[in-house]
Amino acid sequence: MDVNFSELKKQGKTLIYKESETELLNTDWELWGKRITEEEEVFVYRKIVTNEEAEQFYKQELFN
Repeated sequence: MDVNFSELKKQGKTLIYKESETELLNTDWELWGKRITEEEEVFVYRKIVTNEEAEQFYKQELFN
């Protein structure tokens, strides 16, 4: 999926990202790719959300 950030901004939306050690199935997150280093291999996911949802998501991530 190509992302037009200008259009998302006009709509009050943005992209959020998260990583997972395992592949997520039956989810509304889009698999964006893998991040592979010598120490680990993780799945990277992204999702288009409202700016408010993104703020809540990142606040929650800080507390986990």
